[in-house]
Amino acid sequence: MSVTNLKARPKAAADRISEDIYRAIIIRGKAIASNQLRHCAAPETVAETLGASVPLEFWLANKDELLARGGTTAVQIAADQSPVDLADDLDKIDCIVLPLVAGVDGRPYSHAYRLRTQLKYTGEIRATGDIKHDTLGFLQRVGVSAFELSEGQDLEAALYAFSDFSDVYQPSADDGQLIFARRRMSH
Repeated sequence: MSVTNLKARPKAAADRISEDIYRAIIIRGKAIASNQLRHCAAPETVAETLGASVPLEFWLANKDELLARGGTTAVQIAADQSPVDLADDLDKIDCIVLPLVAGVDGRPYSHAYRLRTQLKYTGEIRATGDIKHDTLGFLQRVGVSAFELSEGQDLEAALYAFSDFSDVYQPSADDGQLIFARRRMSH
């Protein structure tokens, strides 16, 4: 069989926020919290919203105006974009939003990990979109600190996801103690 006969995995749906989103309740710090952030898909919406997240391209072109208006400063990074583009601005940004699509693209996980470990970002990293119960703990391990679940998902039930796994086998951004290290100490 020739390599040219292999088919690539189909492309996922768009990984950018395509319409304005506002959810009144989110999970932050493993607890249900109120939300003051509105995700803006179109630049004209930003003017009327103090707590707004904007697409990366809009931030790069208008950061001085966005910072001057006050309110929460948040930037959306799509899967095919790089968090390194924000390296010089991270101290000015309150929140970075990572849209997730149908669990087929792991780049937002890598973005969160890179923001925490390599770029030393200490602000809020928020996942929004297609977040499943079994991915909440993994997202938290790579550095995500807030979650906006889709309409109809039970936030109370989602809180239990953070205690699904008590032991970790791989190092990550959360600096959890690996099970192997604990076993060595006990023997």
